Amino acid sequence: MTIAEELTEKTKELSLFSYNIEEKREQSLFDQAGKMLTSISIFTVAVLSFISLEKFNFNSEQTAKILGITFVPLVLSFISVILTQWRSSY
Repeated sequence: MTIAEELTEKTKELSLFSYNIEEKREQSLFDQAGKMLTSISIFTVAVLSFISLEKFNFNSEQTAKILGITFVPLVLSFISVILTQWRSSY
């Protein structure tokens, strides 16, 4: 084998190794995004349950403040999850 052939072979091996690592990283992102969607759904149910507590003489101004504070990060994380799961074509 010549030096050029050896370099070509090593380059192919390194590129395959790099591709496999990136593929695993992408799969990990999708798994994490799925877990985030699940937690967002559970959190939304909890918040909606909290809204129903207003029927038990909770102050509506307090409830609005708490919901405003909790929904902003919730919506931002939901948008980031959707963007993470969106696959771009190569």
